Amino acid sequence: MRRNKKGMEMALTTVIMIVLSISVLTVLVIFFNAQTGFFSRFFKTQSTESNVDAVISACDSLATSQSTYAYCCEKKEIVFGDDNRRNVMMNCSAVGKAAWSSGKVGELDCSGISCAG
Repeated sequence: MRRNKKGMEMALTTVIMIVLSISVLTVLVIFFNAQTGFFSRFFKTQSTESNVDAVISACDSLATSQSTYAYCCEKKEIVFGDDNRRNVMMNCSAVGKAAWSSGKVGELDCSGISCAG
């Protein structure tokens, strides 16, 4: 009983060619990106440079979960992505009072909290 191995050889050759083609294509894309920076420039312009919304969301989450110490004492670095590219360190209590947060942060009472350091 003799099996026909010709069909199996063709399937194996096809798989090898597909793997090699994908590898060559990947190397070409990486080389193209390294030389021109097209993809990195594209993704950089699509992403935002500020983290204001993330800080507002994090502070509101701390207020919702009643994490008083973290809300009142832990300072967050806020990066404004405007032309001046400024960074500010604020706790969530100050973030909630800032005009740019526009009331999106819940409030906790920080009067009885003693922040160490």
